[in-house]
Amino acid sequence: MPAIDLKVEELILDHDNPRITHAEGQQEALQKIVTNQKTKLVKLAQSIADHGLNPMDRLLVLRVHQRPERFIALEGNRRVAVFKMLTNPAVMTGLDMPSPMRSLLTKCVAKFTKSKVEPVPCFELAARQEGDYWLRLRHRGENQGAGVVGWTGLQSRRYDKRSPALQAFEMVLERGGLPPDLQKRISEHFPLIPFERFMEDRKARAALGLDVKDGKLVTNLPASEVIKPLKKLVVDIANKDLKVGQMKTDEMVAYVSKLEKRSQPDLSKARKEWRTLDEIPIAEFGKTTRAATPRRRLDPSDRREVVPKGCPVNVTDNRIAEIYKELRALKLDDAPNAIAVLLRVFLEMSVDHFLENNGGSLTATDNGRKRWKKLDRKLKEVIDMLVSMNVPETKLAAIKRSVDVKTSPVNVELFHLYVHERFATPSPAELKAAWNNAQPLFEKIWP
Repeated sequence: MPAIDLKVEELILDHDNPRITHAEGQQEALQKIVTNQKTKLVKLAQSIADHGLNPMDRLLVLRVHQRPERFIALEGNRRVAVFKMLTNPAVMTGLDMPSPMRSLLTKCVAKFTKSKVEPVPCFELAARQEGDYWLRLRHRGENQGAGVVGWTGLQSRRYDKRSPALQAFEMVLERGGLPPDLQKRISEHFPLIPFERFMEDRKARAALGLDVKDGKLVTNLPASEVIKPLKKLVVDIANKDLKVGQMKTDEMVAYVSKLEKRSQPDLSKARKEWRTLDEIPIAEFGKTTRAATPRRRLDPSDRREVVPKGCPVNVTDNRIAEIYKELRALKLDDAPNAIAVLLRVFLEMSVDHFLENNGGSLTATDNGRKRWKKLDRKLKEVIDMLVSMNVPETKLAAIKRSVDVKTSPVNVELFHLYVHERFATPSPAELKAAWNNAQPLFEKIWP
């Protein structure tokens, strides 16, 4: 098992990683990791963007014999997922993820430099089975000491000096069922000092059903009772509805006693045993504090085909009309690869049609030699011609941006990858975004 150093672009995701069910392509594998990991993936991305890779960990990789050569990450799949998003933000366009998660990952992109992680230290396996022992050892607990031995509670307390206030605050953020926008605002801008004053007051803590033992916040209440007043307290402080710094002990206790029933802890439900907040099972929170998911209204973007119904595009060329008809009929979930190729063909044929019918040319003479123009050049010429015909430039802003901006969902290079790159798998969301950006152009070419 030789050590090997690799570049980020040489690493690919494992379609059969135990964290996910089988994936048909790289984009589907990435989506499944995002769905499975959620905020954990954001935390990993933040760590990599800020500090680089953990020097104690190498990736286990399996060589794929092809050109260009690639290596599947059998161990380190999450890290490779982060690499894909940080080095090529365009892939996030086609991913289904919460907007706060997308926003945090975008911030990581701005901080990330490849030199922090390259060369990526790896061990190369001769076969997938060669890594079985090491993967089990890494991911199946202590294995009587052969694996990673975790710290005991006492050892963790010695190392982790989180204040009681921070323990309570993190529980509210993670388990309080706050709306995403409020959660984001509070996580970025929360005055922890007033909250600490509340948590440090013994009588105020007792009113909430809390106490501190060995530096850990403990409670004898069920999760549903302990989270209610803490959530209300955090929100009131964040909204500046509560000036804790001006309150005395009796006033803080009175604040808790005067809370509405839905926010007040029921101390009669106290149990004999006390436990730290970390020891409360996640499932105990889920039944009572998970934020209700509002029912989604039907929306034009919830379409099964890449071309929306009622699209005002009237193709007059017979061959191009046949391609357009197929684009309108194919289902995104059934044929994303076929749609990506057809969309690429439809774009170029439409551009060629417009140039030929409006005094343009499909060829150019460079250094005395006549050559066919590349698609990005032809696309730019069509945009310039339409603007000269008094089409508002703002109408074509999205498609114009695609010529130069690699993160655009209709970027020409991205469409080339769909046709020529084995591991560039388009997603339905990515294809819909591409059509939405290009539709204003198609409407002007085919009025």
